Amino acid sequence: MEKRPAKILVVDDEQLIVKLFKMYFIEKIKAKEYELIFARNGKEAIARLQADSEIDMILTDINMPEMDGLTLLAKLNEEKMNIKTVVISAYGHVKNMKIAQKFGAFEFLNKPIDFKQLEGIITRALEEER
Repeated sequence: MEKRPAKILVVDDEQLIVKLFKMYFIEKIKAKEYELIFARNGKEAIARLQADSEIDMILTDINMPEMDGLTLLAKLNEEKMNIKTVVISAYGHVKNMKIAQKFGAFEFLNKPIDFKQLEGIITRALEEER
């Protein structure tokens, strides 16, 4: 049986971030290692998760309209959706990091994104998931 690509939900309202993800991970997408799914905020992310039970992990920004990343983490906790979540933020305040940890974030990364570092984190999270 063919191994399916790891489904990664990227939650960010910035179109530039979406483009950067697609560009950086183009080889992994072509090789069918990763499938990137995008949502513009926490509300869309929840809808995507409810529609697709095979999503392996989430990469989420904090500051977004409608529902921010920390509220998304809280909701995932509330709904008992046990999914590895990496919080990526330009606002790396200790307070945000502590809140993210409290709600079970797998990792916290600051923007600008170090994609090499992010790739290592994704690999680790997916290995733990499998």
